Amino acid sequence: MLRALIFLTVLVTATAAPALANEVRCPASLTVQAQPEAPGGWSPYPAKDQHAFAGVTLVEGDRAAQMAAPAPTALEPDRNLRRGRSDIRQWDFPAARRDNVFLICRYAGTQATLAIDLPRTVRRCQITEETDARGIVLDKPATPPQFLCR
Repeated sequence: MLRALIFLTVLVTATAAPALANEVRCPASLTVQAQPEAPGGWSPYPAKDQHAFAGVTLVEGDRAAQMAAPAPTALEPDRNLRRGRSDIRQWDFPAARRDNVFLICRYAGTQATLAIDLPRTVRRCQITEETDARGIVLDKPATPPQFLCR
């Protein structure tokens, strides 16, 4: 059976307008270079796969140490609102936060992620995701999640 080893040759394609200097947004898509490991007698052929933005995780602490952990410790949102068929999660940060906070952008169909430290000027992050009638966030929404930190 062919096993695929994913090399993270990350080429970011952002289709949205550039963010303001104090705003942080996840790129709309991520390109991942896949390099298969071929068993004896087989020839591997790499491929590039495009993945759409799927969600975020916010983490407090040292980015290098947290990303080396099996599962970074995610910050819980300060607010969770439901408006119609949308779920809105919001994180608020004090003006004088001591610890680093970083953002992990997740993409559909891959374990590859992007991460960035949030500038200390960021006070709020918010994500809006489409839900079903019961309020459960959809795995394959008709509209991509909307995310912004400022």
